[in-house]
Amino acid sequence: MRRIPRWLLFGVFVLVLVLAAGGSLLVTTVRRPFPTVDGQLRIAGLSAPVEVIRNANGIPDIYADDPEDLFEAEGYVHAQDRFFEMDVRRHITAGRLSELFGASQVGTDAYIRTLGWRRAAQAELAVLSPSTRRYLDAYAAGVNAYIRNNAPADMSVEYSLLRLTGLDYTPEDWTAVDSLAWLKAMAWDLDGNSDQETARALITAKLGAARAADLYPPQQLDQFQPIVGSGTVRDGRFDLAAGRSQGRPAPLGTSPGSVTGSSTGSGRSASGSGLDGLTGGQLDAAVPALEAAARAWTTIPAVLGRGGSDAGIGSNAWAVSGSRTTTGRPLLGNDPHLAVSIPSIFMQVGLHCRTVSARCPFDVSGFSFSGMPGVIIGHNDAMSWGFTDSYPDAQDLYLEQLRGDTARVGSSWQPLQVRTEQIRVRGEATPRTITVRVSRHGPLLSDVDPQLRQVGRDGPTGESGRPPGDGYAVALDWEALTPGRSMDALFAIDTAQDFTEFRDAARLFTGPSQNMVYADRAGHIGYQLPGRLPLRGRGSGDLPAPGWDKAYDWRGSIPFDALPWELDPSRGFVVTANQTVIGAQYPYKLGADYSYGWRSQELIDRISATRPLSPEAAEQLFSDDTMRYAEQIVPALLKVRVNDPWVREGQQTLVGWDYRAGTDSAAAAWFSVVFADLLKVTFDDQLPADQQADGGDRWYAVVARLLKQPDNPWWDDARTPRRETRDDMLVAAMTQARKDITALMSRDPRGWSWGRIHQVTLRNQTLGTSGIKPVEWLLNVGPFPVPGGPAVVNAMSFGNDGYSVQNGPAMRMLVDWSAVDASRWVNQSGVSGHAWNPDYDDQTALWVAGRFLPFAFTRPAVEAARRHTLVLTPSG
Repeated sequence: MRRIPRWLLFGVFVLVLVLAAGGSLLVTTVRRPFPTVDGQLRIAGLSAPVEVIRNANGIPDIYADDPEDLFEAEGYVHAQDRFFEMDVRRHITAGRLSELFGASQVGTDAYIRTLGWRRAAQAELAVLSPSTRRYLDAYAAGVNAYIRNNAPADMSVEYSLLRLTGLDYTPEDWTAVDSLAWLKAMAWDLDGNSDQETARALITAKLGAARAADLYPPQQLDQFQPIVGSGTVRDGRFDLAAGRSQGRPAPLGTSPGSVTGSSTGSGRSASGSGLDGLTGGQLDAAVPALEAAARAWTTIPAVLGRGGSDAGIGSNAWAVSGSRTTTGRPLLGNDPHLAVSIPSIFMQVGLHCRTVSARCPFDVSGFSFSGMPGVIIGHNDAMSWGFTDSYPDAQDLYLEQLRGDTARVGSSWQPLQVRTEQIRVRGEATPRTITVRVSRHGPLLSDVDPQLRQVGRDGPTGESGRPPGDGYAVALDWEALTPGRSMDALFAIDTAQDFTEFRDAARLFTGPSQNMVYADRAGHIGYQLPGRLPLRGRGSGDLPAPGWDKAYDWRGSIPFDALPWELDPSRGFVVTANQTVIGAQYPYKLGADYSYGWRSQELIDRISATRPLSPEAAEQLFSDDTMRYAEQIVPALLKVRVNDPWVREGQQTLVGWDYRAGTDSAAAAWFSVVFADLLKVTFDDQLPADQQADGGDRWYAVVARLLKQPDNPWWDDARTPRRETRDDMLVAAMTQARKDITALMSRDPRGWSWGRIHQVTLRNQTLGTSGIKPVEWLLNVGPFPVPGGPAVVNAMSFGNDGYSVQNGPAMRMLVDWSAVDASRWVNQSGVSGHAWNPDYDDQTALWVAGRFLPFAFTRPAVEAARRHTLVLTPSG
């Protein structure tokens, strides 16, 4: 054996020492922010001791004698586990990300400042009830007790990593407005369709209203049931017995209030044009402003997820009556489909008054948002509830014709509101200044584009000979910018004891409008649509309207008493999965861009076929991976003649496929790759550059409909001299898919499986995409092969840049009213936001496998699961 040189041994020894020291430092830095979970801590502001009991997964149940103490403790516990997440959230909603992350975030901050999320939250504080104000202040006191007792390095490893890049930062105190502003972020992601409105406008401007309509097919209510099957408005109130669902809802441009033509700025009727009161020339001239608004949308962080129903943002929720269960008692399930991330968007918590009374009415457990007091989804001792997105249309875009800082209103000009905002940027001594202009409809979104801030400086335009778009800006009217009482509603829901009180709480809920599903201990199930939704004048709200024409202004909001609801439906269940709320007999427009019903009908059919439904069978509903939409597409893929035997190998994987998308399915992999390529070869040549088909719910419906029209112009490739048909595009897509799937996995179809390309990685929402591999290794978890897909009950959705999951179930919850402690739940990651803490990702393996944890609620069940006890005591 050769002798090793002494210098090399010495070098190796030194390297080992350096690595050991570095490893020790890393371990210390990572572990330093882990929360104290046992013993006692003294907290200013408490009136009496509070117990924080944690189970083996670190899930806290908090016990107090006073509601202010309860919420102060919740604030402290949230901060212990997730302060960095809370701090980033408030920087997002205030338009202050540049202070943490530098100049790269200036565009994001400018857009959020233009929208005015924090300004709206500040105004909302004044309309809340005194008790809600006290609870918000108590929560803030708990967060601040944590902040004042800990340096940034004690709060999160992310602060230590940012400090290595030169950040010198001390968090400021938490405020009630910081909590309320998160509601505005929720509303932005869940309460409107302004991004789709812009997309429709750009597609319409390029291709015309008729061609655009092909890409927004009507809902098929003869095949997919709405949430509420009957009822309409009678004498100002929703009457469930007033009528059955009458087929499909009104198609694009013909919602109530938009069927009558109106005069446009040119005096030409837009009736039948599909342009909501604009002439084609006006829409064409506004394209630059619309493109600017579309670009700005992409700058906002996907705090809850991005993309609406097409990309998988949504949820499943259902309640089954005891008449249909093995236990004779109701079951309620909920799994919101939001961005996949670590930590998960939700955090589990129990909030318990030791003695429940009018003075201290809280005994509730479920899922909370870090940064907000209370429980968002869960149950108390009497009733349970869940949310799904109703895809409300609470946003409208208006084209404003400008002259300087005035906007045209009829034949006159009205001054815009103008304000300046200063954006402090990390590393820059002088703040940057932006100007925000607001019309009578709302903020001018297109002003975020530096080139369009000068719109209108040369006078009114739109006439021939003017530069395209000069003189037009895009304004946003949005219900969430009007102060509301949604925070009051959340506390009222947490304490409601029956369906009447639940509806009274929902009456206060202004936004984001959501489908609310209900089940209670007494055996009742129900549904309520809450929220502030606009009553439109003319126009459908599907396309931008002329801001100068008052006929297109909102006329107020739909009264709460007129919104759909039901209690104990005769069918024995309620299913909401983002499908149409109610049929065309309903007189008002509620939403837009609903899911086309693949998920909801799968749930309806499975619940209908499984009678009685056991809790174990109900648990399996969450994992249903049926690609139901494939039933309408696969027959065409199998029928078309394919001459190339290499491509036919792929085609043959679909023979006998049961449409399940398990991780081992070769057919699910082949179908998904083919469909992605079919969208590219069919639509990329004709759609605007930034509006390509991105897959998902609506596009399955588009393709299924076009497959019945083999000579539709969409099948023609505009880049070639010949006229292609449907079968040409199907063969072209499968040929390209054969190349793609070979590159992705294997030349041999026996090596194909859905789980090899369909995987989920939980990424830290800030530094998890830094591009620094050691940091990403430290913070991120995965990848994991997963089943399901877009528009599937197990909604593991992906975008148009691959098959990695972008949005999925952020949590799952099943409440069993036969024995409430037999309920079950699971989070996407874990309670903790601290990397490498045992509770950082301890629920992820269960979540991937479709399994659950016990959901302890009563004090004996919580005690039986106790692993840690922290007592918070008053200081002084």
